[in-house]
Amino acid sequence: MGEWLQCEDGDEGTPPVIRERVGHQLVEAKVVSSDDLAQALVIQKSEGGRLGSILVHMGVLPEATLLEFLSQQYGVPTVELSTCSFDHDLLSLLPKTLVQQHLVVPVKKTASRLTLAMADPTNASLLDELRFRTGLHITPMVASESDIRTTISQAYGQTHNGSASKQSFVSGNGDADQKASEVSPLSSSSPATFDRGTTMPQIGASASSASHTHTFTIGRDASAVDVVNALVQQAIEMDASDIHVEPLESMVRIRFRLDGVLRPIHNLPKDLHQSLLARLKILSDLDIAERRLPQDGRMKIDEFPQVDIRVAILPCLFGEKAVLRLLNQSGLALHLTNLGLDQPDLDRVISALENPYGMILVTGPTGSGKTTTLYSALQYLNTPHMNIVTVEDPVEFQIQGINQLQIHEEIGLSFSMGLRSFLRQDPDVMMVGEIRDRETAKIAIQASLTGHRVLSTLHTMNGPGAITRLLDMGVEPFLVSSAISLIIGQRLVRKICQHCSELDTVSPVHLRNVGCTEEMIGTVHAMKGRGCERCHMTGYKGRMALFEILPIVEKLHEYILSRASTSEIQACAVREGFRTLRQAGLVAVQQGHTTINEILTETSDDRLSARLNEEPVK
Repeated sequence: MGEWLQCEDGDEGTPPVIRERVGHQLVEAKVVSSDDLAQALVIQKSEGGRLGSILVHMGVLPEATLLEFLSQQYGVPTVELSTCSFDHDLLSLLPKTLVQQHLVVPVKKTASRLTLAMADPTNASLLDELRFRTGLHITPMVASESDIRTTISQAYGQTHNGSASKQSFVSGNGDADQKASEVSPLSSSSPATFDRGTTMPQIGASASSASHTHTFTIGRDASAVDVVNALVQQAIEMDASDIHVEPLESMVRIRFRLDGVLRPIHNLPKDLHQSLLARLKILSDLDIAERRLPQDGRMKIDEFPQVDIRVAILPCLFGEKAVLRLLNQSGLALHLTNLGLDQPDLDRVISALENPYGMILVTGPTGSGKTTTLYSALQYLNTPHMNIVTVEDPVEFQIQGINQLQIHEEIGLSFSMGLRSFLRQDPDVMMVGEIRDRETAKIAIQASLTGHRVLSTLHTMNGPGAITRLLDMGVEPFLVSSAISLIIGQRLVRKICQHCSELDTVSPVHLRNVGCTEEMIGTVHAMKGRGCERCHMTGYKGRMALFEILPIVEKLHEYILSRASTSEIQACAVREGFRTLRQAGLVAVQQGHTTINEILTETSDDRLSARLNEEPVK
C-alpha cells in the first residue's frame, strides 16, 4: 500500500486528503506493533506489494480487521462482493487486465456515477483515470483483496480476458484478416487506423533493430496514459520533433513532424479524444475544465526523463487540438563545431563572439535552428569568468552556469523589461530570445554599444534583411551600423538517406538555372534517395543546416547609413565575398548531402549578376 493518498475534496463520495502512511496509522491505533511494521516494510521493499496485504500474509493482521480499519480511517464503506450480482454490461465497463492490475470491481452504475469495490480506495491517480475512462463520477468502496480476486476470477472468466483479444493498427483498407497481425504504421500510404471496440485501446511499442521499422500494436484494454506514453515513445524512436493530436469530425488524426515535414501516422477513434486531452492537461498542469481558450504548458513523462515536452492546446471546430514539441536534451550536443559551419565561416563566428562588445543576430524563419545556434554560441562563451544572462520565450533548454529568464507577458515581464533588469546584473553576455519590437531592439543595441556582447534572433528571410528590418522598426541607421558585428542567416534542409542514396540525373541546363557556376557544373554529382525502410520511403533521413555569414565590413556601413534596400545591401555583401544561402545549398548538393529540390524549396533564388557592378550608394 505504501503511502495512501486521497483525492482532493470535490465529488460526492470522495474522502478528504490523507497524507499519513497506513502502516504508521496501524501502529498508532495499536492494531500492529512497530516491529511487525518494520518487518513488513522490509518485505515490501524487496518483494513489492501492498503493505496491508503483507501484514495479513504475515499473520499479524486479520483481513477483516484491516478492512474495518480502512473503512473507519478513510470514511469509505465496505462491501461484501459475495452478496453482489454482476451483469455483462456492468463488467464490460472495465477490462479484466485493469481490474486484475488494480484490484477493482464495478459494483453499481447509475446515470452519472459508478460504484467500485477497491483494495486501495485512496489511489488518487487511479480514481482520476477511471473517471476519464468511464465519464462517470467514481464512488469508492473498500473490499478485501482475497474477495476481489475471487470475484474477478468468477465474474470475468475467459470471456472478458482483455489480454486474449488484441487489435493492431492496420492500414486504412479495413481488411479484417489483418487485425490479428502487427503492421508498421508507415508501411502504406494511408495512416494507421483501428476499430475502437467497447473499451479504451492500449498501445504497446517495439522497434525492430534488424529492419529499423517501428511496429505499434493497439489492444482493447488500456488507458489514455498508455496511449500518450506510446505516442511519445514512437515519436522519439522516429526522431519526430512534434506530435499533432487533431480532432476531426469522426476520428482523431495523429501526425508527426519528421525532418520538418508533417506525416500522418495514426487515425484514432473520436471517443479517445477527451481522455487524451485530459491526460495531456494533467501532465502539463493546465486547466482540465477550460475548453474554450488556448492553453500552453510543459510536461515530462517519467518513462522519458530526457525529453522535455512543450504542449499547446487550441480549441477547434471539432474539439481541442494539441501540439507536443519534443525537446530531447540527451541528443543535444551544443558546440559550434557541431553546427555544420565550414572553417572560414566558423572562424568568422568565433571572432565575433570573442569581441568584447557588439551584437550578433541569427535570422531565419521559425524552425530553422536559430535557438540551437544561439545556445551553441552561449556554450562557447560559458566559462566561470563570464556572467551570461538570457531572456527567452520559452526557455527551451536549460544550460548549467547560465542565468535564464522566462518572460511572462501576462504579468508585464516582457523582453524589454527583462533586458532593463539584466543591465543591473553586471552581465558580460546577454541573449535575447527574439527582437520583436522597437523598444527591445533599442535596448539591445544600446547594451551592445556600452560594452556588452548581445546575441539575439530576428524573423527575416536572410541576413541582409535583418538590417532593413531594424531600420523599419525605427532604429537609427548609425546605431545599427555601429552595433551589429555579425549576422547569421540559416535554414534546415533534409539530408539524403545514406542507406538508399543513388546518382540523380540532372542536366547542365537545370544546374545553370538554379544558380550553379560553369566551374561548379562540371564537378556536381547530384544524388537522391531511392527510399527505404530506414527513411520511411522518403529518400531523406535527418537534416543539416545551411548558413550565410555576414560580417558588417566597412563597405556595408555606407549602405546602412543611406538606408539602402535589402537587395542593394546583399549585392554589396556579395562583392565583398558574402555567400548566400542558395550558394551554400548548391555546395551541399555538390558534396552529395542533399538534393536540388530541397535547395529550391528552402532558399530564395538570388539573381545578383545584374547588380554586382553597381556603384556604392552615396
